[in-house]
Amino acid sequence: MTPPSVLIAPIQASNHLLNDPAALRAQFQEQGYLYLQNLLPRQKIQATLDDIFSVCRNQGWFASDSTSVQADRPLVPPALEGEAEFFHVYDQVQRLESFHTLAHQPEILAVMRLLLDESAFPHPLSICRLMFPNNPETTTPPHQDFPNNQGTTELYACWIPLSDCPIRLGGLAFMPGSHKNGLLPLEFSLGAGNRQATLPDEIKERPWVTGDYQQGDVLIFHSLMLHRSLDNLSEHMRLSVDYRYQSVHSPLTEGCLHPHFKRLSWDEIYNSWESKEFQYYWQQLPLSFAPWSTEYHDIPEEHLREAVKLARAYRKRRENCPTDN
Repeated sequence: MTPPSVLIAPIQASNHLLNDPAALRAQFQEQGYLYLQNLLPRQKIQATLDDIFSVCRNQGWFASDSTSVQADRPLVPPALEGEAEFFHVYDQVQRLESFHTLAHQPEILAVMRLLLDESAFPHPLSICRLMFPNNPETTTPPHQDFPNNQGTTELYACWIPLSDCPIRLGGLAFMPGSHKNGLLPLEFSLGAGNRQATLPDEIKERPWVTGDYQQGDVLIFHSLMLHRSLDNLSEHMRLSVDYRYQSVHSPLTEGCLHPHFKRLSWDEIYNSWESKEFQYYWQQLPLSFAPWSTEYHDIPEEHLREAVKLARAYRKRRENCPTDN
């Protein structure tokens, strides 16, 4: 849940630096993120959105005559990551060719290669966020990506809203420059990843930058960058995708080469694809590996007990607040 005391400031675009690589890198190193408006062709994003929405509709999350996630409300109560109802949809999303191949868009790779080096590549582990309205307990809290990926801190994420995403829909927000604070300790959260960063007192009052994002916009950020989503205050779902990029010359953990949640094999995912161009592409790269460390991901035992209480309270609240159709 986004606390009412959170300070919000307007996010600044960096498109004017795209033709000045040195200035673009300096901006990224200083702020920890880049906001690039209209970087991707809308028709490419719309095709991915249509595929994901079709999965949601076919699994009963929307009426059979629903036309879009922007126009129609979900019929079902919020599905929490890890629940059977969530995986009924998410497993099918993970099979989509358009969802995985979007990470290879030339416009994204060009920016990543300016920031990293010419060997920059996307992890095959791709993430889709299916964010329900009226579900503040599971709003993604302030966190850093490094504990969930590890390998190298020079790992950069790309967040793409699949539709126009006004602030009210619960888009992404950043704390500029927060990547310079290093790796922060963790505590439990019901939001995506079930972890949130414990913020030092000296940065708790800093503003978070966000904006009314448009389809085709892209946000790129450092693995130590503090970021969060805001509460979805609309009546509609927010669909977005996350991809991770790094240099071939930096190590990664083996888990970054598996499908998200590891419920499906790559053979199962690729079974219905039309093209082989982006299948197993990482096997041709000279990758090096770092061990996964529980030190970066574990939370204290007392937090686990609190987690059980939070989960029970959330499920009780959800049962008592059925979706209003």
